[in-house]
Amino acid sequence: MKTRLHRAIAHGLICGALATVSASPVAAFAQSGPSYTWNNVRIVAGGYVDGIIAHPKQQGLFYARTDVGGAYRYNATTAQWVPLNDWTPPADSQWMGIESIAIDPNNTNMLYMVAGLYTPSWGSNGAMLVSSDQGAHFTAYPLSFRVGGNEDGRNVGERLQVDPNKGSILFYGTFNDASQPTTNGLWTSSDSGSTWSHVSGFNALSSDGTGAGVAFIAFYKPSSGAGSPTKTIFAGVSTSTAASSLYKSTDGGVTWAPISGGPAAGMLPQRGLIGPDGDLYITYGNAIGPNGMTAGQVWKYSIGLNTWQNITPTDPYNYPSGYSGLAVDPEKAGAVIVMTMDHWWPSDTMYRTTNGGSTWTDVGANAVRDSSLSPWIVPQGQTQASFGNWGEAVIDPFNSAHAMYGFGGGIWSTSDLTSADAGQATHWSVGASGIEETAVLAMISPTTGVPLISGLGDVCGFVHTSLTGAPAMQVTNPVCSNGTGLDFAKSAPSTIVRVGTGGNNVFGSVSSDGGNTWTAFADQAGSSSGGGTVAISADGSTIVWAPTDVTPVASTNHGSSWTTLTYPSSSGTANLPTGVQVLSDGANGNLFYAWNQATGTFFSSSDKGVSWYASATSGLPVLASWQTSQAVSVTGVQGDIWLATPSGLYRSQSSGWNWSQIDASTVTAATSIGFGKAAAGAHYPAIYLSGTVNGVTGLFRSTNAGATWAQINDAQHQWGGVSRVVGDPRTFGRVYLGTSGGRGIIYGMSSN
Repeated sequence: MKTRLHRAIAHGLICGALATVSASPVAAFAQSGPSYTWNNVRIVAGGYVDGIIAHPKQQGLFYARTDVGGAYRYNATTAQWVPLNDWTPPADSQWMGIESIAIDPNNTNMLYMVAGLYTPSWGSNGAMLVSSDQGAHFTAYPLSFRVGGNEDGRNVGERLQVDPNKGSILFYGTFNDASQPTTNGLWTSSDSGSTWSHVSGFNALSSDGTGAGVAFIAFYKPSSGAGSPTKTIFAGVSTSTAASSLYKSTDGGVTWAPISGGPAAGMLPQRGLIGPDGDLYITYGNAIGPNGMTAGQVWKYSIGLNTWQNITPTDPYNYPSGYSGLAVDPEKAGAVIVMTMDHWWPSDTMYRTTNGGSTWTDVGANAVRDSSLSPWIVPQGQTQASFGNWGEAVIDPFNSAHAMYGFGGGIWSTSDLTSADAGQATHWSVGASGIEETAVLAMISPTTGVPLISGLGDVCGFVHTSLTGAPAMQVTNPVCSNGTGLDFAKSAPSTIVRVGTGGNNVFGSVSSDGGNTWTAFADQAGSSSGGGTVAISADGSTIVWAPTDVTPVASTNHGSSWTTLTYPSSSGTANLPTGVQVLSDGANGNLFYAWNQATGTFFSSSDKGVSWYASATSGLPVLASWQTSQAVSVTGVQGDIWLATPSGLYRSQSSGWNWSQIDASTVTAATSIGFGKAAAGAHYPAIYLSGTVNGVTGLFRSTNAGATWAQINDAQHQWGGVSRVVGDPRTFGRVYLGTSGGRGIIYGMSSN
């Protein structure tokens, strides 16, 4: 996921190394509400799968990590990836970013993860997650420092490794973070990850913020026997000042020294693996990635001879790019694949060698790619998707022809990799079924037509004609980067407006046929960034848009021209503040609203946005920029507005002029609120709330206008928190969720 989701929630700083806080990270829930089943709205991937590993002792056992959407285990029987981190509670939302993942090569049940999103001081400390049942359950050991599952450099690895001779021993290498120098370096555990100590003999990191820190750990298994700690260990070091890109220990990790030779200064190691030939293969780039590489190399280091060799493939396009992805075939000495990084033209590719790098075959050049599982990834006007970007690869230890690689949009898989050895084409298919990793920024469920339309980070958004099948294509005209705002005309629900970023500087469009076709805004209202929120009047005649970088505007001709929005202030006439959330009334086509959380001010317009007035006595909270709030009008009800804030839930039945807080002693915090079809016999829409009710943070439903609430999620379905909730107006009980991280769109169904 390229979008940085700055949503890490502080978890409590732990002094020292690591400490166990709980036998299980899952909080206890008293589940007395309606029974719900949860599934993903099927998109298939959509975000960065930045690491895949295979277990050498169990065929078909693979694990994949993502930068913001947790980790997955592959089910070979169903060819589905199973999410492993959906239990993550909202208070630990940063654990949805997986910085590194490791297995015990002699124990098929043990799984380890380093979890956390960001390393800067505003982030939260990470955790070591340990499972003894292949990820079905985890014990969390909070770290005393922050980790970077979604930082630049997340493509390196694996920086967490288990000793292949003694599985109770692990080593983990940190980022080279300038804000926490005392905890940078190597950490080791001798009790299967329960407790950890800082390795005092490793001093290779400069703590100046350069590079990715410890890029990988590699144990040289032949240096000791089974049951004894491995003597020889390597660490790839990625900083601007390290004495070498490769360090070595010959005493089980107690002391470390640089290895001379190798690439010249400026080449930063990405990934390193020891092959069955006894050589350590390393990919390099001149930046930490995944963006910014303009040069790269591939080297191998002979452990036995203590010699280096540059084995970089020859690029026929001579395009400035780097290398990151790497896999060695454990059954074939000298068989290796490497992946380019930031080779944007004509695309990134994979190179394969069977002779230790003496010669290479460009696998991507002749690859045939089947995108039928996720057809939307094929760009308009092309017959097949590109080979991908930012790839991190694995070769099946039980089948040399079977390989997978993760990229910025999911996973590709092949069963005929070895065909490349004879110069034949390889055949690839989308191998990400079950992985859903998109950041949900906006959603609507119109009263007619398709059940759902989404605005998403990085992949713009979709018109979801089906919840169980991947969309055929993204929204078009324009195809944007981030889809940030959506609305439909409540009295003419086939009329829909959307806004976003990117799109070749076209930021919005309108559909009059339920999202089947789109007409782009002819004028961008002076905005150079776009984005923000958008609203359309109930009759579909007027659009109000609040871009991120200019004063909110209104259009009566679907974006051909715009008028700046103003309101009377104590000093005369003032522009409506930049960055407000705009919304339309649920029934009256003349009414628009705007919520400014920075001042706690709610604005209303009763003449289609021509004139605006501030409700100076609203009693609404003032919120910091990093806090989230959401105002929502109720479809079909005039003047009825609900506001979810960190300090509680508020309601106005007078178009925003007067507000009351909803049972402040019960609903103490609210993140998002949505409305769906009323329960049988009820006259008010069902309300869905992401928030804290009676001291429990979760998802709740009310069928009596908020008088009482029933929890609808459980301990295994928390997803690190829910940032957006939308009810289905046509199916009672159906609710759509956007998580605080990147688990895609989730929908819940209930029969009661």
